[in-house]
Amino acid sequence: MEHLDPYESLGFHCNITLKAFIANLEERLKGTGITPTQHRALAHLVALGPLPQSELADHLGITPASGVRLVDRMERDGWVSRQPDPHDGRIKRVVPTQKAFEIWKEISKVGREILVKAYQGLSAEQIETVKSILTRVRQNLAK
Repeated sequence: MEHLDPYESLGFHCNITLKAFIANLEERLKGTGITPTQHRALAHLVALGPLPQSELADHLGITPASGVRLVDRMERDGWVSRQPDPHDGRIKRVVPTQKAFEIWKEISKVGREILVKAYQGLSAEQIETVKSILTRVRQNLAK
């Protein structure tokens, strides 16, 4: 059986690229009180609006139990609140607080600066091509 060279895999490249993004983000978020995982959670909540805890955990690629612990910490720190779903009272939706929206303005600037650094030497067309390819790969794997 021939072995797979991990550098042939888009997944491997995505993984090591994500680690580079997270390392940069972690460094830049120092002092804000936000962790990279909380940053990603807020990104989903700001982009998509309030989400059930389980759906937020799915978006983050973490277990439901880890999602509960994450939301517990974020709620304790004032970044989110849990509110009943208007259509199903058994479901708790995670809602960003005003404090979260205020910090989002600050950390959005940090995120934009990281993207500018990361995208140096790449054209807008190349960036769109990569996003399109990765979207298609995710769709293929979801089938």
